[in-house]
Amino acid sequence: MGKETDGGWLSAEGLCRRHGDRTVVDGVSLRMDRGERLAVAGASGSGKSTLMRMVSGLEQPDAGTVRFEGRRVRGPLETLVPGHPGIAYLGQHFELRKNYRVSDELAAWSLVPPNESDAIYEACRIGPYLPRWTHQLSGGERQRIALARALVTDPRLLILDEPFSNLDAVHKEILKEVLLDLQQRIGISCLMVLHEGADILSWAERLLVMREGRLVQSGRPRDLYFHPLDEDVAGLLGTYDVLTAHDLLERVPGGAVGGRLLVRPSSWEVVAPGLGHVDAVVEELRFMGPFHQALLRVGTDRLRIHVTHGYLVPGTVMGLRIRLSDCHLLPPV
Repeated sequence: MGKETDGGWLSAEGLCRRHGDRTVVDGVSLRMDRGERLAVAGASGSGKSTLMRMVSGLEQPDAGTVRFEGRRVRGPLETLVPGHPGIAYLGQHFELRKNYRVSDELAAWSLVPPNESDAIYEACRIGPYLPRWTHQLSGGERQRIALARALVTDPRLLILDEPFSNLDAVHKEILKEVLLDLQQRIGISCLMVLHEGADILSWAERLLVMREGRLVQSGRPRDLYFHPLDEDVAGLLGTYDVLTAHDLLERVPGGAVGGRLLVRPSSWEVVAPGLGHVDAVVEELRFMGPFHQALLRVGTDRLRIHVTHGYLVPGTVMGLRIRLSDCHLLPPV
């Protein structure tokens, strides 16, 4: 599935890129609408960062074309200054100049009037840091400064490569709020490479999944979460179990002996024994903060479910009812 769809405010057609004897991106096409929050996910080495650099004009495709707002994006071999003036790219490794105050560092890059830059600084939550020196900032603060520096160049599209990967939980949540606020305040469109399933599901409006340089599945995060192409896609987005219990599969439309059912922990409802789709034995209960994770056994299969209260007792039998719309049949191995 190298091709997603044609057209759009941003579009790429048949992008290919080789590094030495290895094909990193192999015939990928995509499109993005103005104002959209689009995420690209994939395992390390799947080609997603290379794809983003080609889309932003920082890496030359070996084949294929990128168009932004109706015009072709030229690669670094075709222009004196790499990159497209309407696209801001913030990679995993960014630098701020040393021995500069934050306000001076931002002013040196700014192409917008003061009222617009002030709105960007407010949305990025960096007002208190403007008088500081760049070496006095924490990692999360530096990243938001680098984000503001990219935005004051007045782009229409922001591309972020793994922006949450090196942040603690507090700074990660701040950055998520910042990005949503920026979209509402200044109308910036955002294309992001993401790795953690929770980050993808809570941020993206649409998701593309890459594997070995190819696009393998695309759609709404909810659709891919509950109906992934395979176990590799399922694992990118969070915890799952695969059940082969015959008595459960017989109750699932299309289920058959030898089939496999992919199910998420949140898709189960606890009922009295004998009143659900299947009975299970409670083996362990783990406190996870906002919920408990119960480890259960169904025949020869083990599964995990999420419950809001720790009322289950190890060793007891319980009934489980599954939301059939939230499970996915996989072909036999």
